[in-house]
Amino acid sequence: MALNNFIAQLWSNTILAALQKNLVYGARFNTNYEGEIKALGDTVKINAIGDITISNYTKNTSIGSPQQLTDAQTMLTISQAKYFNFAIDDIDQMQARPMAMAEALRWAGYKFSDAMDQYYASFYTDAPSANLIGSSSSFVTPVVGTAANAGAGTTTYDYLVQLGQLLTQSLTPKTGRWAIVPPWVSTLLMQDVRFTGFGTPNSRATISGNDIDGSGDETLIGRIRGMDIYESVNAPHLGGTAGAAASQDVVFAGHSMALTKAETLNKTEAYRPPDQFSDAVKGLCLYGAKTVRPSAIAAAYLQHP
Repeated sequence: MALNNFIAQLWSNTILAALQKNLVYGARFNTNYEGEIKALGDTVKINAIGDITISNYTKNTSIGSPQQLTDAQTMLTISQAKYFNFAIDDIDQMQARPMAMAEALRWAGYKFSDAMDQYYASFYTDAPSANLIGSSSSFVTPVVGTAANAGAGTTTYDYLVQLGQLLTQSLTPKTGRWAIVPPWVSTLLMQDVRFTGFGTPNSRATISGNDIDGSGDETLIGRIRGMDIYESVNAPHLGGTAGAAASQDVVFAGHSMALTKAETLNKTEAYRPPDQFSDAVKGLCLYGAKTVRPSAIAAAYLQHP
């Protein structure tokens, strides 16, 4: 790739496409307040209407003055910044360099998304205590699902059902709910006939190809109690060996109304390093997130049996 062939928007789009494709947690956040991001430390104002009072009405009686709504304003701060900076040496075959550069940029987008998703996954800590199963000091160990213990309330499937109940009790809308599980929880779900049985909605898609909603998202593995269930290696891991017995991990559930984010690929630049014979590209990604409705998220602290 010669520098005079470098088109910043083209390469930025390559990175962004890879980034958006690989976000699992970030794809569950809304971007309602994204605004324009120019620098690290920028803030996005979030306005929310306060609670509305509902009162009893008596016929032929004055209802008094209208309630004055309050404006609860919070700030979403762009607190995260990540960059890449790589070069391809001039000695490399000229005909291979455009392909190598494109692949490197796609990989950069993937690495951005991996770092960003780990950050977005950390927002499970904002779930209120009423929406928790277990805790960071008291993990719950599910049992492997069998025909004998189905419905006993102690399998991974049961705990996902209970997370759905917690969201319902906190008045979270039923449409658009999701839960994200680590791979070992996904494995236990796949061994539970209630999750994979042909008598359940979308079960054939769950078994045959994962692309349940036609979106091409293979991280979507099924549905439980109306929640889309996604799998991610970035599920918060808090103890033990990841994926092995006694691994301690968090299942994060919620609704996109609860979480908002703002992100941008701030700069993508090509240049010639002064002390090398190579073409180089560097990129800067800025992002931040905020929990705006904690009541619409829930978490289960599970330990691998």
